[in-house]
Amino acid sequence: MRVIPPERLSPEENMNRDRDLLLSLEEGRCDSTFRLYEWDRVCLSIGYSQKPPRGLSIPVVRRPTGGGALIHGWDLSFALVDLRERWGGSVCGIHSSVSEFLREVFSKIGVDLKIERFRGRYLERYYCFFVPTFGELTLKGRKVVAMAMRTLKRAFLAHGSVYLRFDYRTASDLLGVNEADLRRRIISLEELGIRKGDLVEAFLSAIYLRYPAGKRV
Repeated sequence: MRVIPPERLSPEENMNRDRDLLLSLEEGRCDSTFRLYEWDRVCLSIGYSQKPPRGLSIPVVRRPTGGGALIHGWDLSFALVDLRERWGGSVCGIHSSVSEFLREVFSKIGVDLKIERFRGRYLERYYCFFVPTFGELTLKGRKVVAMAMRTLKRAFLAHGSVYLRFDYRTASDLLGVNEADLRRRIISLEELGIRKGDLVEAFLSAIYLRYPAGKRV
């Protein structure tokens, strides 16, 4: 397992890197990889099947995974690219295993999260934060970890985001979403009194525990 420490890249670079890591592992050209990253500007990522929104004043990038649109720029994101057989094989099994891994990460910093089991039609709402879906993690109904996944024949990509802070007013203005609705649906680490460094340390500790021979690059 290669471990890539936090890096800050453009929206296109972040999504291209996640997609390239998935394809490289599928084709046997690289090892499994875990990476942490941030975004060098406020932007919106959309699921691979979504249509880009009209009239948005921030960049829009398409993810190699599904799910609803998510605003970035105030978050720490993660990407796990590994072989399916190591995490349960089936799509459901991988989702469950990765979600348990993420819950363990947060337990290291004293936060007990709920793994959502909802399998409804989340794309009836364009933005992913309106409906916590299967495998995502919440605290008292507010989303803490947003996650999306793509599986190929051998490999899978699970990536997602945790808001370090969230500018509710700016997000409301940019997306045309009621600020009160955002506050009911999302919670950031800043609101929980948790520092970014603590979360990074918890992520790295958990991945090295699972992969003792992991190599930091």
